[in-house]
Amino acid sequence: MTENLVPVHVGLMGHIDHGKTELARALSEKASTAGLDKHPQSKMRGITIDLGFTMFRLGDYLVTLVDAPGHADLIRSVVAGSGIIDTAILTVAADEGPKVQTGEHVVVLQSMEISSLLVAVTKTDLVSEKQAEKVEEQIRSLLTGTDFKNVEFVRVSARNGTGIDELKEKLARIIEPRSRNTEAPLLMPIDHAFPIRGHGTVATGTILQGRIKVGDKVEVAPLGKFTKIRSIQTYGEDRESAAAGDRVGINIPEIPHGSLSRGDYLCDPGSLKGARSLLVRFRVNPLYKKRVTQKMVLSASVGMPMVTAMVVPFLEVDGNRVVLDEIIDREGSIGLLLKEPVPVSEGTKVLLIRTDLPPTQMRIVGTGTVIGVPDRLILHKKKTRVGSVQRVRETDVLVGGLASRRSIAESILGLEVQTENHAVGVIREAFGTRGVVAVTFEGPEVREGEPVRLERLVEEEYQFG
Repeated sequence: MTENLVPVHVGLMGHIDHGKTELARALSEKASTAGLDKHPQSKMRGITIDLGFTMFRLGDYLVTLVDAPGHADLIRSVVAGSGIIDTAILTVAADEGPKVQTGEHVVVLQSMEISSLLVAVTKTDLVSEKQAEKVEEQIRSLLTGTDFKNVEFVRVSARNGTGIDELKEKLARIIEPRSRNTEAPLLMPIDHAFPIRGHGTVATGTILQGRIKVGDKVEVAPLGKFTKIRSIQTYGEDRESAAAGDRVGINIPEIPHGSLSRGDYLCDPGSLKGARSLLVRFRVNPLYKKRVTQKMVLSASVGMPMVTAMVVPFLEVDGNRVVLDEIIDREGSIGLLLKEPVPVSEGTKVLLIRTDLPPTQMRIVGTGTVIGVPDRLILHKKKTRVGSVQRVRETDVLVGGLASRRSIAESILGLEVQTENHAVGVIREAFGTRGVVAVTFEGPEVREGEPVRLERLVEEEYQFG
């Protein structure tokens, strides 16, 4: 029974045609949704085009292989798969060596805080030992400076079976199952949904937290639809219940399969809401050399869903979130405005991608963690107004041009202003009806006609578009 084994999820990544699916075929005992390129388009095109799931036993572990597409145009599926794995196998063909997508996949894995990695140099039956050694050294160089704590290398040929046993031994050595919270509310991203005659819709996915049992009432977020679980299976085996870490197929006949999308969630009723604005602690990918500027529009992976998003960098100043023109020093806080609502909670991983760039360039902008889910994104913007000294009096100075009328002048009482000579003053009084204010200054002497600058923070609500 697979139910007694510890579930682990291993990403299988690499450039297109670098032997991922053949390696999965050599390792796997049973295929699940889209596993081993069962998708009709995969068969027709001869490439992996969707996330595929297969299974094999490894000691006390039930290993789910998550086969991610290697084609440059399918980076969204790679990112979607990376959010549910515990560790990864990175395949690099011995006859070609590392490619652009090899580097992208390394960045994705680091972004999702995968700490252990098994590098499989594949297709060794096609090259000399010297060539295989050369490719291995190239990958070691590529991984220099990365955050992986535990990296193993193995040379394999799926065609003749060379190195498969060694791969299993080394994989068992680096597997680090994530901590599973079975007491938290149910959270399961749906990766596939399909109809089964006589049973209705089956949704498949990996339970990230919580637990379920047959008969439970669940919600599909963000659709807001409710249903009862009729049955649960893991790789064809019926189960009465499942918990965080389990890969499952769940029969939810009341929900039409066509209404479900990858990235929808099964959750406890009312436990997850769709959000269109997020606060994110963000770090720019060191290999992405361009700036990340205010109102930049890109693709955001928020958990498993991918959505178009707009970035608004900000800096915390005295409890205010002050908008910046761009991210400073390559890391900081951002507001993220989503074109469509996405189910999300604090702690969710976010990855930003430039899908408008060609695959020959680094497209992964950076990664972050959700630190807040506000109903509205309210930030502060610096606004500057320049007036001038009209008259210097014995105890204060009259300044015009900072306000257009008395009511506005009264709203800025108590604020600081500054002259070109760096004299600092405080607005003390609204004077007359035309917005003139009386200011007391400290510092250098103030002269008539001298410009006076007022900077203040103004609240502004930001929305996508």
